[in-house]
Amino acid sequence: MDPTPAASLLLVVATEAALRLRLDWLERAGYRVSPAISLKDVETACHAQAFDIILVADAVEPRMKKAIGLTVRHFLPSAPILQMGRIRPDIDGDCFVTGDSREDLLSSVRRILRNDDIPPAAI
Repeated sequence: MDPTPAASLLLVVATEAALRLRLDWLERAGYRVSPAISLKDVETACHAQAFDIILVADAVEPRMKKAIGLTVRHFLPSAPILQMGRIRPDIDGDCFVTGDSREDLLSSVRRILRNDDIPPAAI
């Protein structure tokens, strides 16, 4: 059995509408998803548990993305960060980017969790 669908994801979005849509996509794919809409939510989630991957929506403001990246790196230094809807990352360090469609998102998450040989920011 593929262990990937049991992966734990932190989903960081800017709005409730974006949260509902992406949460639905990810949960239907079998992932355990913890949502976050604020930096406080991110900090609380990262303090409470480890995540296999962090997903950050494009609508999150660039300064907020940088703060999220610093917070994630503090608590989970080796967790991969995937920024949705980007062609280059706003967060420093080893981050990945992907399109914002359901197919792009799910494919990128699977590739990262399988540890495919992909360079950061190049999905």
